Amino acid sequence: MIRAGVVLLSEHGIAAIERVRGGRMYHVLPGGQVEDGESPAEAARREVQEELGLLVKIRAAVAVVHFGDSTQHYFVADVIGGEFGTGDGPEMASSADSERGSYRAVWMPVTDLVAGDLRPRPVAAALEGAPDPWWLLEGWMETPVVIDEGV
Repeated sequence: MIRAGVVLLSEHGIAAIERVRGGRMYHVLPGGQVEDGESPAEAARREVQEELGLLVKIRAAVAVVHFGDSTQHYFVADVIGGEFGTGDGPEMASSADSERGSYRAVWMPVTDLVAGDLRPRPVAAALEGAPDPWWLLEGWMETPVVIDEGV
């Protein structure tokens, strides 16, 4: 399975989706499955609109994460329109007690990514540990990091 997502950094922090599922809360970077006929960048752009309500321009690939049988492509993007928190994708209407759990767009402070259980965890740890997350992402834009998260 191929998935795509976005690392969206602003003065508010990192854009994330707060998930409550099975009584547990964690956060994920916005993104989802690449559909037939889509490139990973196109899927990332679509998913950001569905989940966050934002229109973005993809700048560059920054990470490829291998997790089980999934390959996840992450991109840095610039906001070019929309309103944060107005995503209307089907997952955004689910509730915490449903099988899929709930989804809510949030800004996470860069200093709280690991404590907030942002996934993928290696990306969260790198961003939180960087003296300047933009500097880290600029380096990743030149040579995207490849991470094997196992299962």
